[in-house]
Amino acid sequence: MNEIGTLASGVWLSEFDSDTGINTIGSISGWMQQNLGLLNTLIYTDFSGTDPAMGLEESAIYSHIYLGEYYSKQSRAALKGIADDSGGLVEVTEGDTTVRFSNKNEVAKTYRGLARDHKEIIDQMVHSYNMYEAKPTQVAGYEGSTGDFSTY
Repeated sequence: MNEIGTLASGVWLSEFDSDTGINTIGSISGWMQQNLGLLNTLIYTDFSGTDPAMGLEESAIYSHIYLGEYYSKQSRAALKGIADDSGGLVEVTEGDTTVRFSNKNEVAKTYRGLARDHKEIIDQMVHSYNMYEAKPTQVAGYEGSTGDFSTY
């Protein structure tokens, strides 16, 4: 299996508990293959292809990027049904029988909250990555000199 497939499989196993009713490895790896530029933009890299040779840090950041985007999409999907909702019915009780319905607005808020949580994690991870992985593009002054320092 290629690196993107392995990463997608890890997300599917750890985040979706291998539930094909929620998501599939193919869907996750397809998204990751098509959106690798998001990672490159955030951490100033140039990964490409199905085997981009990412390290552990890059893979972790990319997994969170996927999950943040996934939860944002789920939030939008839940919000689509709110306009068609007839009064926002949540619970009906008759005698000793109670029927409960999902409140689509609350579901959408939950997904938005999950997406926001991943965005915060991504921001922290990207900041740390860029801070510790950054390499100087130019060295000037005494540090860049290869000559005799006794004349300075």
